[in-house]
Amino acid sequence: MEPTEFKRMPWLDGLLDAMDAGIVVLDRHGRVQFWNRWMERASGTTEPDIHGRELVEALPSLRDTRLHNAVRDVLETGAPSVLSHTLNPVLFPLRCPDGRRMVHNVLIRPFTVANASYCLIQVTDVTAVVNRERVLREQRDARYRAIVDTAPDAIVTTDTRGVVQWANGAAALQFGFPPNELIGQHVSLFLAEGSPDWSGLLERDPAGRPAPVELIGRKRDGTRIDLEVSLARWESEGRSFITGVLRDITERRRTREELKANALAMRQLAEQTKATLDALPAHIAVLDHGGHIISVNKAWAGSGPQAGFLGDGSAIGDDYLEACAATRSGAEHADALIEGLRGLLRGGAPVSIEYPGLSDAGPRWYRCLAAPMAAGPFGGAVLMHIDVTEIKSMEAALRKLVGQKSTLLREVNHRVKNSLQLVSSLLTLQTMSLPGAAERVHFQDARSRIDAIARVHSRLYQTEQFQTIEFGSYLNELCTDLSRASGGDTLGSIEVRAERVDLPIDQAAPLGLIANELITNAIKHRGSTPANVLVSLDRAGDLLALTVTDQGPGLPAAFDMRRSRSLGMRLITSLTGQVGATVTLMPVERGTSFRIALTMPETRGPILEDSAAEWNG
Repeated sequence: MEPTEFKRMPWLDGLLDAMDAGIVVLDRHGRVQFWNRWMERASGTTEPDIHGRELVEALPSLRDTRLHNAVRDVLETGAPSVLSHTLNPVLFPLRCPDGRRMVHNVLIRPFTVANASYCLIQVTDVTAVVNRERVLREQRDARYRAIVDTAPDAIVTTDTRGVVQWANGAAALQFGFPPNELIGQHVSLFLAEGSPDWSGLLERDPAGRPAPVELIGRKRDGTRIDLEVSLARWESEGRSFITGVLRDITERRRTREELKANALAMRQLAEQTKATLDALPAHIAVLDHGGHIISVNKAWAGSGPQAGFLGDGSAIGDDYLEACAATRSGAEHADALIEGLRGLLRGGAPVSIEYPGLSDAGPRWYRCLAAPMAAGPFGGAVLMHIDVTEIKSMEAALRKLVGQKSTLLREVNHRVKNSLQLVSSLLTLQTMSLPGAAERVHFQDARSRIDAIARVHSRLYQTEQFQTIEFGSYLNELCTDLSRASGGDTLGSIEVRAERVDLPIDQAAPLGLIANELITNAIKHRGSTPANVLVSLDRAGDLLALTVTDQGPGLPAAFDMRRSRSLGMRLITSLTGQVGATVTLMPVERGTSFRIALTMPETRGPILEDSAAEWNG
């Protein structure tokens, strides 16, 4: 009959107790027959307390566990088992001497003694090894984490289904999620709808490397973000993972699109520029820094050697300076053009030359313009020959027309001046026939006003300007005539201090009449002393001031020009309103001082006169 008790030997017990491993012997009924000292220390259960008891009865936490099933397999079938802590986190309830849970591996195997079957359980403490591996792994993970956490690109690790297992700080910042909120979420959380399958992105290029893929991502707030995704698959402890680097290329894509748009715009601009140059009738060529022709427009290409401009007949690739020197027409101007172009190509000034030419159609006139083209790929210059034959003809016709207009205007002013002098003479004759002194004074005042206007037309007749007169000289002449007409130095003196000011005739004539009235009144109402009159004309910026000051008896205290019944005062008030001027009575110790202030208009002569001045110059 098979014995039920494990026969123990003192020397064997001592040997097993001395081992640095747990030894447990079970009989065929699963009862504990041996529990060495190592197991007593690790489990806290003594051998007498557990001997003879079923293992799962003494340790209920082992019932129906992987260890319990392995023991049953050994006792029933004799199949040994090895239970690793990595796959079986719960084995024996063991503790290390410091109270920590012991990490251990278990080896279960059958053995037979005297025809009796037993089960041997060997427990090995791997806590130190596991801790050392954990420390090394943590150090390795810390280095890895330090690298990936400081990476500027988002890095996420997922399982093969696309569920996020880990994400670096850049990923949380890039997509706007708290770091812990990404863990356990599917990558579709931060990818746009319609994005391809995550694991399906693991395509490889012809060299066998993972091919980057451009996708559209989305932030937590729904903002679109352009991504470049690179994926890699790796294995750990029998599981597959996918790590992806998601680079934000929003700015790069925007720049790329802008470059494409700019390139398209540049091509369109180049085509438009070429079409524009081809549409121009001028002969246009582009020269490189050595003077060789690198491009011509349609007019130049179709001109042929008989066009008549300097260098006609030259084509792309030719040295334009040599072609210009060999031209058959305008040779006397070729040297000047060649010298100007050489200076221009060395960084000098633009060239502008007008010269005659001879084409099959007869004599022609050309204007050559050349400007640097430093922004071009070859440097050099742009050269243009413009046929100005018709323009020269029009200039001659306009010059003739302007001469005729000038003569006509001069003749008109001369006739107006003569007509006004004739009226003045008639008034003088009429004055001589009047019996009363009062009537003669009125006629003399009228003649004086007509003379003031005639003097304006006289000055217009004597100058080349028909729109303006130099008012300072006019005042000097007016005052000289008034002084002579009033009896000269016997009745007083008139001093003029006038700047040179050009006034339009529309202002000069009224302002001349105003000066005439003020000076005449000063002489007429001088009292018993000679009239000493100061006439000044001052300009400050666009403001002009005419001041007439006398040393006479002055005006009444309650004098008001607007209510004066004097024809002269009413005339002054009307004329100042006509030219937009203001009249001010200036405070003086003796006599009267009138100040007429007005704004100078922008003066410009007629177009024909300006053109004539340019041509004559």
